[in-house]
Amino acid sequence: MPYPFGHYRLLITDYDGTLRPHHGLVSPENCQVLRDMGKAGLIRAVATGRSLVSFLKDWRPEIELDYLIYSSGMALCRWTRRGPGEHIYTRAFPPEEQKKALETVLALKKGFLAFLAPPDSHCFYYQDAPDGLRSPGFQARLIQFQSVARPWQPVRGLDLEPLSQFLIMVRTHDLFELKEKFQSLNPQLSVTHSTSPYEDDCVWLEVFPAGVSKSTGSQALVDLLGLGSENTVALGNDFNDKTLLDWAGLSYIVPEAPPELLAKFLTLKGPGPILQKVFNALKSAGGN
Repeated sequence: MPYPFGHYRLLITDYDGTLRPHHGLVSPENCQVLRDMGKAGLIRAVATGRSLVSFLKDWRPEIELDYLIYSSGMALCRWTRRGPGEHIYTRAFPPEEQKKALETVLALKKGFLAFLAPPDSHCFYYQDAPDGLRSPGFQARLIQFQSVARPWQPVRGLDLEPLSQFLIMVRTHDLFELKEKFQSLNPQLSVTHSTSPYEDDCVWLEVFPAGVSKSTGSQALVDLLGLGSENTVALGNDFNDKTLLDWAGLSYIVPEAPPELLAKFLTLKGPGPILQKVFNALKSAGGN
C-alpha cells in the first residue's frame, strides 16, 4: 500500500504565531488535525524558540506530538502523551565562544537577556540598557518571568556559567546595523532576529552557539529517524523560521508572515485551520 503523503514523512511546525495564534490557544481543529496526521503515519514535531518550561505551560495532552525541538534548536527531546520524554541532545556555548559573544553583547550597550543551557533555558540573567530605558517588551518579559530572572552581576563569574542564548531587544531601525556589527565580530555564531510578540517598536536579536538553529535541530531529528530534509514539510511565520523553511523539502508560511517571507515561500490562504491546509496539500502530494 503506497504511503499517503508521497515521500513526505515528517511535519515540523513553528509554535507561536503558527500552530498557536499570538493571542489565544491552539485551536481544537488544529489539535484534531494533529491526531489525524498521527493516525495516517506522519511524524509530528514542533520547533519553537520557547524553553521547555515555557512550552509546557501552554501545552495540553490534546496537542499530540512525537518530538519537540526547543530553544530554537538548542535541544531535542521525544514527546509523549504525558509530556517530555528522553532528551536526544542539548547544546550550550563552548567557554571561549561564550566569552567572546558576551564581550560583544556588552559592547553594544543594549539591554539583554542571557539564558542558561537546556533544560534550564527558561532561566535567565538580565541587564538594562546603560541609559536605564526599558522597552515595553523588555519590561513585560521581566514581569512575566520574574521568578526565573536574575540581574546580571559580572563579579559572580557569570561568563563561566554555561549559557545557551543571548537575546537583545533593539529598535527596528537599529536592527540591521547591530546585527551586521555583531556578526562581523562573531562570524562563527548563529545570529537571527524575530518580531517582538509584545507589539512594541522592537525586534529581538537572537544569538546562539555556532551551527545552532531550527534547521540544525531538524537535521538532528531526521538523522535520528533515518530520513532527510526532502522527507520534511515545514510550517512557519517569522524570520527565525527561515533556516527551517529553507532547509525543508516542502515549506509553507502563514498569511500573516512578514512580506519578505511571503515573497519567498508558499502561502497557505483561505478559510479553515492552518494544519488542515497543510494536511490537504500533503494528501495531494501523495496523489490522493
